[in-house]
Amino acid sequence: MVMTVYNSFLAKTSRAKHFFWLAAVLTLAACVPAPPKHDGQYSDSYGQEVLSAGFTLISDRYIEPISLHELAISGMSGLRSLDSQLEVVDSGNGARLSYANRPIGTINLPTSESPEAWTAVTVRAIALARTASPAVGRADAEAIFKAVFDGIVEPLDGFTRYAGTQRAKEHRALRDGFGGIGVSIRMEDDSALILSVNESGPAAEAKILADDRMTHVDGESIAGWTQRQLVEHLRGKIGAKVQFTIRRPEQSLPLEFTITRAHIVPVTVTSRRDDDVAIIRIVGFNRETARKVAKAIKSQLNEPGRPLNGIILDLRSNPGGLLDQAVELADSFLDSGDIISTFGRHPRSLQRFVATVGDLSGGLPLVILVNGNSASASEVVTAALQDQARAIVVGSNSFGKGTVQTVLQLPNNGEITLTWSRLVTPSGYRLHKLGILPSICTRADGQVVAADHLLAQMKSETRALTEQFSRWRATGNRDSSDRESLRELCPSDSGSPDTDIAIAKNLLANPTLYKELIRIGTINLAGR
Repeated sequence: MVMTVYNSFLAKTSRAKHFFWLAAVLTLAACVPAPPKHDGQYSDSYGQEVLSAGFTLISDRYIEPISLHELAISGMSGLRSLDSQLEVVDSGNGARLSYANRPIGTINLPTSESPEAWTAVTVRAIALARTASPAVGRADAEAIFKAVFDGIVEPLDGFTRYAGTQRAKEHRALRDGFGGIGVSIRMEDDSALILSVNESGPAAEAKILADDRMTHVDGESIAGWTQRQLVEHLRGKIGAKVQFTIRRPEQSLPLEFTITRAHIVPVTVTSRRDDDVAIIRIVGFNRETARKVAKAIKSQLNEPGRPLNGIILDLRSNPGGLLDQAVELADSFLDSGDIISTFGRHPRSLQRFVATVGDLSGGLPLVILVNGNSASASEVVTAALQDQARAIVVGSNSFGKGTVQTVLQLPNNGEITLTWSRLVTPSGYRLHKLGILPSICTRADGQVVAADHLLAQMKSETRALTEQFSRWRATGNRDSSDRESLRELCPSDSGSPDTDIAIAKNLLANPTLYKELIRIGTINLAGR
């Protein structure tokens, strides 16, 4: 999942958070006109409108200076995904197009970096290709836009990508929610298995249960439907009703339900109690994540007769998501200090996020679990709390995804997810291609170390760990040749759930060792 950006102010929370001009990680809706209604067919004017928006936004906001010449040629060449007999040859001043080894035209190329000029030549190339190639001529607008934009973004970094209208709609649903009934469901042959029920959704209120099987929707059998068909029928306008039939294992007769769709945000947070420790699992960062974590903490703290001695934040295999949620979550455990800074080419990509007073946990000891698949927003939370001496990190080297992507909406309702800034931790090192070094590494020569042995070992290795942290942070906000070798200090791994949890619990039960590891992970941030 990617960090996305939006052009808005953070809402003021109940803890009197600062207002930030958020330039990293919610949806940044580009300043484009409302998408016109099209019949799905491509036209030169439609191509001009959509491609112009794309070229302009990339030219203005991409993290590094780019050549529109290179991107446009790559975009024209992307049409080969529709018909491999098309060829585009860049001669410097012109682009020569051929089909089945026969010339079909030459286009003079601009000498400037004007987005409008490069849009015009790309639209001209598409027109020539549509005339010569039956496959391109038959292709609808979305197929052509996908082929060209996939080509345009190909020379850029691997995190910049294009999503067409349907895929972009799905991405927005994951970030912002959608009209639905609040179930996780999987299509299986002639029925669909309900995997889980959102506790705050309308399905839970109607007493739908996990392991129920859905057989009909709005009176129609779903036998033979695809997963997408099922999802499209269950989702819809908020406030609209959907009718379906359920087969429940312990009941002989089917059950009929009519449910009013509500705004559903996918569940990213679950929590449980293990003795005197709260374990909070976070699988992603959407618009509800920070609020759900705060709710879980308050619920655990308020359990009568069951005091908490510590909290484990499980961020293993969390691919990230919305930066504002990562910032708010880190702030939930901090009273002051930097959380993260971002740096890019666009002026609005230069941001510094600072914590405000109010630790929701009351300063309870905190352990964070990460692994090689913990990335992006999960690394923001982990680095902030580690650098500010608020948490001990257990696991293996995180992914090292330290760039921020802005999501730019195009006139066709597609999206470009565009890299526009880099993340720098409070201690001053760049996350990208480095990641986070755990205080306790659960890897040694590729083998998971037993919890009791590892804890005993750490007591005798505090000096080595201090030196490792010094080397890690000395990389700073720059690319350096030692980043790859530093990652070998604790090679990325998918982790061992039982071992990681056992180590975290032992740490929380050992205040002396906990304080020592917190001390080692602390640096002097005065004056930063």
